[in-house]
Amino acid sequence: MTREDLRGIIDGITDEQLKKILDINSSDIGKAKNDGQETREALDVANQKVAELEGLMEELKNSQCEAEEMKMKIDELQKVIDERDIQSREEKRAEEMKNRFAVVVGEAKFLNAFTEKGVFEEFSKALEDPENQERSDSEIFAQLTATGNLFDQRAEVPHIVASTMGFGGELEKGEIREIMGLPAE
Repeated sequence: MTREDLRGIIDGITDEQLKKILDINSSDIGKAKNDGQETREALDVANQKVAELEGLMEELKNSQCEAEEMKMKIDELQKVIDERDIQSREEKRAEEMKNRFAVVVGEAKFLNAFTEKGVFEEFSKALEDPENQERSDSEIFAQLTATGNLFDQRAEVPHIVASTMGFGGELEKGEIREIMGLPAE
């Protein structure tokens, strides 16, 4: 607003009145400019804070993703540890079973590896059976091996004994093989 604008609006306005109106107007304009500047500064601060918060939010998202990834890795690692523990316990248990079986077998020789494996499996099952809690390993083994011919008979003493005194007749070929611990033909 200028002096000429005011003179066109108000007839007969004095220079002193005009000066007072313009001073009031200038003061209002100054105040509005000041308020506008303060508002701009507050807006700049707010925009800066928004930018900082957006950056922080992005960091939190990233850290949340990293935390989730870390949790997944920890879960996978725990699974591997648990599997190794189970495997280790199973291996220890299997070794213990083999040792117990070896003790009860002693010097006996099975007919073949298949027979030995089958007796071992039955022995392991019998040890886990709650009904056998009061029985010794030897009792369980004796019960399992009581039926059938599971052992190599060549490991036993031959029922034919050779005579060194010259008494007795000639030995048959099968008897000689038995004395030598060879299988019959």
